[in-house]
This record gives sequence, C-alpha cells and structure tokens, in this order.
Amino acid sequence: MSRSDRPVNAVSHRARRAERASLVFSPSLARRLADSDLDIVVTGAGGWIGRAVLEMVDAAFGDSLPARVHVYGSTRRTLQLASGRRLTSRPLGELRDLKVGPHLLMHLAFLTREHAATQSVASYVTLNEDISAVVLDHAHRSPLEAVFLPSSGAVYGADGAPCADLETNPYGALKLRDEARFADVSPVERAAIVRVFNLAGPFINKGSIYALASIISDLERGGPIRLRADHLVVRSYVHVRDLVEIAFAVMLGQIPGPGVPFDTAGDREIEIGDLASLTAALLGMPDTRIDRPEIAGDNPADRYVGDGMLLRELALGSGIELAPLDVQVVDTAAFIWPSRQASPDSPGS
Repeated sequence: MSRSDRPVNAVSHRARRAERASLVFSPSLARRLADSDLDIVVTGAGGWIGRAVLEMVDAAFGDSLPARVHVYGSTRRTLQLASGRRLTSRPLGELRDLKVGPHLLMHLAFLTREHAATQSVASYVTLNEDISAVVLDHAHRSPLEAVFLPSSGAVYGADGAPCADLETNPYGALKLRDEARFADVSPVERAAIVRVFNLAGPFINKGSIYALASIISDLERGGPIRLRADHLVVRSYVHVRDLVEIAFAVMLGQIPGPGVPFDTAGDREIEIGDLASLTAALLGMPDTRIDRPEIAGDNPADRYVGDGMLLRELALGSGIELAPLDVQVVDTAAFIWPSRQASPDSPGS
C-alpha cells in the first residue's frame, strides 16, 4: 500500500506533519487566489504534488475550500488536511459529470515510471491514454482558465533531446504527448508545464525509490545509510512548495509563463553520497556510517539535473526565494521523521 492510499487516520497523521513545513502561498499570491472567482480542479490529488497543492489552497481558501475545490483520483476516499477540513476525492471517471465555472486545472494523474516496468508497453500506454482522454474531454468542454501539468525530466533521452520513442521510453514519451495536448487547452501564458526532475518537501512518497526519502528513513532506523550505486549519482532538488507557488503565479497571471515547458533545478547539484552526509549532519547524526559499493571509475555518472534557468527567472519575477537544499532536506525530514529535531543551521550545512 502506498502512502497516498492509506486510510483517513493515516492521512490525518501525515497532514499534521506538513504543518511544520509551512505549506502556504506567499501572502500576495494567496490573496490573489482567494479574491479570484476561480474554482480549482485537481486530478491525482492523493499524490505528492497533489497533497501539497491541497494544503496550500486550503490555507488560501479557508472555509470556502469544499465549495471551490473539486478533487479526483483513482478511487473515492476522504482526504483530511492539516486544518481539519476534509475533501472527498472522487473516481476520475466522474470528472465527466462535473459542471464547473471558470477554473484552474491541476492535472497530476498519471501512471508513473515504475508502473511501466510491471506491464507491457501496450497496456501502460492504454491506461495512461485513458486518463488523458478523460481529462482532455473535461478541458475542452469546460471554462478552463489555466493549467498546471507536471511533466518529467524523463522526456529527455540519453543525448539530452526529447525522446518520443514509446518502446524505449514509454513514460517520457507519454509525458511529451500530454505536454503538447495540455498546452493547447489554456492561454499559452497561463500554462505551467513543468519538467520535474527532483523534488523535496512534505508528502514525499515512494521511500524506496526516492533517494532523499530513503536516506532519511535509514537515519530514522538508526543507520547505516545504504546506497546501492557504484557510480556517481548527481541530483538537484526543488522544494515542492516552490514548484506549486511558481505554477500558481503563472496560472493566475502574476507573471507571464514562458510559453514552453521548463525544467526544475535547485540552488546546487549534489552527489548522492554527499547528500547522505549532509542529511545526516542536518539531523544531528553526522557520524552515521554510509554503506556503499566502491565507485568504479569506468562507470558513467548518472546525472539527472534539469536546466533551471527559466525556473529561476519565473521565481525572480514573482518574488519567490527558492528554498536552498538545506531547508529542503530539513522540511522533508520533518514530514518523514517528525519527532526528530533538525535545523539547516546544523553542522555540515
């Protein structure tokens, strides 16, 4: 069972963890959203980005949240937020029945990369195309003002160019398809289509897949930190709060969007071994052993880092100060391991 599929009592506990990371919009953007006449439609609301969106929107809307936010996912269930307010997430197919006025669309529903490895390419494509068809039908028949579509750094092939080959890159190829489709459903300057590489912050899930979550979980168990890679692994992180804030700034017209998909990248690149050391220091456990195979010199580095130029320009234009890596690590740890006191001022930062 994934974190996003756990029952209400677990979701409530998880929501309380998010309070420590201040998942809120900046005051000016929160006012702009609250004072608009726009509803919000969220697909895939139970996932990492979806839960962050709901917390931030809840802080802006307050008691008007249930009337203005329409949530869809794989099944019907209740989502409880840190405020105590609850939203009903309905099956995605029921989006066909939604009648709503001018609104923002957060399209976050997608079968991600790990699902592609568990079934045939044809089945994986069919399931994701069915999801896209339902949401596109809604977009074309509804008064949609703007769209937020998290795409993925997986759209790029080994040569650094977008790769649309379904056989070798089904996840990335389908993301490319959705980029083109959803770019056409709202004014280009209001479309926030973001190629996400590495995120940090509350509601992180898939602890066995995401390196930062795995490192924090190893520390929570008392160590050692176990890294499997026998080659260099380079990442650059962006806080989920900053991603959502920039997307809403574009959708609400606070800043004009770039008119093209843009990558995420943080304030620095970091090798995964250094990330493990930094995280241990920030959590007050600098002497934790790190178990890792010897780095083989002839193994190519795994560098999964976007070009953050457009992201930084959008952040600057909207007055957003992107969270540095130390803060991102601390906020992620506050969610995964809330009883542990951590600080970006700890030794090693």
